[in-house]
Amino acid sequence: MPSIILHRGAHTIGGSCIEIEFDGHRIIFDIGMPLMEKGGDAINEKKLASPTIENGILPDVKGLYKDQQPAIDALFVSHAHIDHYGLLNFIHPSIPVFMSRGSQALIDIGTIFYPEQNKIHSDNISLFKHWRPVQVGPFKVTSYLMDHSGYDASAFLVETQGKRIFYSGDFRGHGRKAKVLDHLADHPIADVNCLLMEGTTLGGGHKGGFENEQDVEDALSNLFSGQSDVSFVMAAGSNIDRLVSLYKAAARSKKTLVVDLYNYYVLHKLKEITPALPPHPKDHLRIFYIGKHAQDIVDHLGKKVLYQFAPRKIGIDEIVANRKNMVLKLPVSAMDRIAGQLKKQTPLADACFIYSMWAGYLEKDDYYTGFCDKYQLRLKKVHVSGHAYRNALKKLASALKPDLLIPVHTLSADKFDTFFDNVVQLDDGSTFEL
Repeated sequence: MPSIILHRGAHTIGGSCIEIEFDGHRIIFDIGMPLMEKGGDAINEKKLASPTIENGILPDVKGLYKDQQPAIDALFVSHAHIDHYGLLNFIHPSIPVFMSRGSQALIDIGTIFYPEQNKIHSDNISLFKHWRPVQVGPFKVTSYLMDHSGYDASAFLVETQGKRIFYSGDFRGHGRKAKVLDHLADHPIADVNCLLMEGTTLGGGHKGGFENEQDVEDALSNLFSGQSDVSFVMAAGSNIDRLVSLYKAAARSKKTLVVDLYNYYVLHKLKEITPALPPHPKDHLRIFYIGKHAQDIVDHLGKKVLYQFAPRKIGIDEIVANRKNMVLKLPVSAMDRIAGQLKKQTPLADACFIYSMWAGYLEKDDYYTGFCDKYQLRLKKVHVSGHAYRNALKKLASALKPDLLIPVHTLSADKFDTFFDNVVQLDDGSTFEL
């Protein structure tokens, strides 16, 4: 019988690592950098800088790492969020790593722009296509495209020896790809023996005040339409759904959206995979060049890329001259430079700072509120979670009707049996035989 081991994720959000074993063959799903200690306590940043099994940053998976005899058939990455792939540099180079084309694109972009400790270097990556099985030893693994704030995210169906295990990865049902969850619910996989399902939001605190991504776009559009001065926006650069919401909201309100070279390059590259993504010819999207980003591009891609993007370049003078029509989605350091110039012309009392990320970052760090205080900016929170709410969790569980459900990626495993049937709670490191 196949066995399941949650190496990490039974009682924590992020840092996921799941093993499925049968007859001596082993596959791993995700190898993420942890975001917190078990139970949710703050993690020691010094440990993150030097991951080891001993300090608990590397999950204790025998045969996975460079200094061990390899004993893993393959590793699958669900999506390109660091808490799901961030420890890839430590795995043995002979172990094949499977991921979607979109995940690889984002990881490759990271090698250009990210700090060295966050860059992933691997020569053994293979790409899968959603809904097309990959055979690894006795395992048939099929990726299912899921709606998530992480672009091109996967859930996985694992079939071996007549057993079916479905790992949800991170998902939701209220983003721009909500229809993929609807389709899965309308055309469910039969005879699922085990569902490994994330439960990030069950503990509360992740809703953000909006129901779905369309509501976020509408709220942004209303703010931009009514602005009498510049709008500053803080959102995750890898949240492609949110970038699209900003793009569409700015277009609807006839405003100019200004992004940095990193975000523009992300859209430029992902457009090769999803042609409907911005940019589009003669649109309202402009680029504010930041020296570090420009140097990163020159070092890795050459000056030709900067010249290619140059028609969209915008400088501080043009922003100041057209401030009432500007939406600036930039790092705070760049926004601070621009705000200083704007303030010299006119105080920023009518300007707005729109915070469009998880509220926890705002509460843990005064970096953003400090910027608002410095320029007396109004702070507006406009966000929706990248993770499934209870109704979407129930939709998936009800559709698949698993014989048993194992909570993962959650601080609220003990709440699952309140909402779901056949729940089995595991601890990190324990082995469960199907």
